Amino acid sequence: MITALRIEDSPQPAAGSFKTSTRFAIALLPLLFSCAPPRPEIPMTEVPAAPLVQELDRRRGSFSGLKAAARVQTERRGRKRVYESVAFLQQDQAKFRIEGYGPLGEPVFGALWDGKDLMLRMPGEADFTRAGPWAFERLIGFPLAPSELAAVLSGNMPPLRKSEEARARCSEDGRCVVDFRTDDARWLAHIVPAAPFRIESGERYRGDDLVYTARFDSSEMIGGYLFPKRVTVESADRKAVLLIEYQDVEVNVPVEDSAFLLNGAGAGR
Repeated sequence: MITALRIEDSPQPAAGSFKTSTRFAIALLPLLFSCAPPRPEIPMTEVPAAPLVQELDRRRGSFSGLKAAARVQTERRGRKRVYESVAFLQQDQAKFRIEGYGPLGEPVFGALWDGKDLMLRMPGEADFTRAGPWAFERLIGFPLAPSELAAVLSGNMPPLRKSEEARARCSEDGRCVVDFRTDDARWLAHIVPAAPFRIESGERYRGDDLVYTARFDSSEMIGGYLFPKRVTVESADRKAVLLIEYQDVEVNVPVEDSAFLLNGAGAGR
């Protein structure tokens, strides 16, 4: 193993010698990194889960509505699509409407969930059609239930049915993980309990298989709510990524029921 690297002034090498040295240095890099010790995992200690579950519930309950414009990017197996103008309307965790627009303001795609039925208008299609609960796979590349998307859009986790079924661990640096199940899904919520309480990321499992990871970044206090202005949802197995970069955001504002009707006022453009 090389333990030190010394640089000294020396005569200019010949061109052939320089190319040989460069190739040698490039070949040596993987060996140097392989010698570096792995970063140790921060040990975590099991703690009572109920207080952290209550904080997750309190955060979810403190969100009542969203009106926002955003830039949205999808990537699936290396193919990217960028939508510069996407409007979001959301009422609590129960309803949402998403409308994507082209450069001339023309509708490109839409998603409407009234808490029961999901309606989608795919790119290139003129009308909304009723879709199944996993229809987002066509749009973003991996299955995502509407109720889960509603939670992720606001930087939350789905509600836990029974707090006694959750487990929690915390590390000395002030970060915690809450492990819980809801319906047929298992979740890991990575949180920072210190004020202001925030969720850094969440992992959604089906059995032992990781379905997707949601990360919440660039949080700002808006309308009395710590809102993530950058949301990334990634499915490593499907090689698919959904990136939402919120721009104009109003949080905890009234959103009328008529916005979630197909003949309603639309998404507020």
